[in-house]
Amino acid sequence: MPPGAADHGAIDHKNLPKSTPGWKVLVGELIADKLALFSLIIFVLLTTYVFGLTLFLDRAEIVTVDLFAINQPPDETFRLGTDYGGRDIFGQLIIGTRNSLAIGFLVTLMSVGFGIAYGLVSGYFAGQIDNALMRVVDFFIVLPFLMIVIVFVTIVPSYDIYTFSLIMAAFLWMGTARMVRSLALQEKELDYINASRTLGSSHFKILFTQMMPNLVGIIIVNSTLSLAANIGIESGLSFLGFGFPEDYPSLGTLMAYATQTQTLQHRWWIWLPAAIMILVLMLCVRNIGEALRRAGDARQRQA
Repeated sequence: MPPGAADHGAIDHKNLPKSTPGWKVLVGELIADKLALFSLIIFVLLTTYVFGLTLFLDRAEIVTVDLFAINQPPDETFRLGTDYGGRDIFGQLIIGTRNSLAIGFLVTLMSVGFGIAYGLVSGYFAGQIDNALMRVVDFFIVLPFLMIVIVFVTIVPSYDIYTFSLIMAAFLWMGTARMVRSLALQEKELDYINASRTLGSSHFKILFTQMMPNLVGIIIVNSTLSLAANIGIESGLSFLGFGFPEDYPSLGTLMAYATQTQTLQHRWWIWLPAAIMILVLMLCVRNIGEALRRAGDARQRQA
């Protein structure tokens, strides 16, 4: 037998091309997209600066009314001027940005986390379990989300960031659940899932150590886009007067000052910084999310 004949037809595993890990694809796409990379840097710097500076700010002092400093334009004492109560706009902007970002992160973490677990269980078990779980999702989807949140905020006597985030997250997990469920229905039919079942792996291990890691890329994209939406929802509710009160500022409460004609026309320093901050945050998160979305589609990647 000629040398090497025994190896004829054998697969050389060492020379097989290796697939690129999902996280490397995401990082590569972010680096290739200069706008997304710049947006990521700006977002990280803003978040770090805001959360770091709030450690040295006293909220009670900032929101204290000062009748001798009403509606002052920016000067050496007040970098962004004061509002109709003589309160420092710069301090309110920093604390308000921190509060809006904190709510956005918390709502995203809770809603996406619950939606992932819910969708995985529904898609993996399928059948009657999937049908029952999806009827619950359908029920929550048809509910008027904003009206219910407004009612909850109105009837709750006092609430903080965590309570407000929990109320919002309770009605924002359905989209993630439906998306993950559809992906889980496809993933459960693959050979590695059937092999794991044959080997006796537990359902929990298959769901959260084998199936979910393969969906991480899509989950990251969904979470990023959800973050922008959640920040916008909180700002909108606060703008309408159904968010935090004035002594607990957010970007929405600062934007609410623009409803006053005199403030809108002649006191730009009160509402314009908050508007610019919302615009910058939304654009940064959107650009990052778009780059991550392209990373999940090989036909649109730039890297």
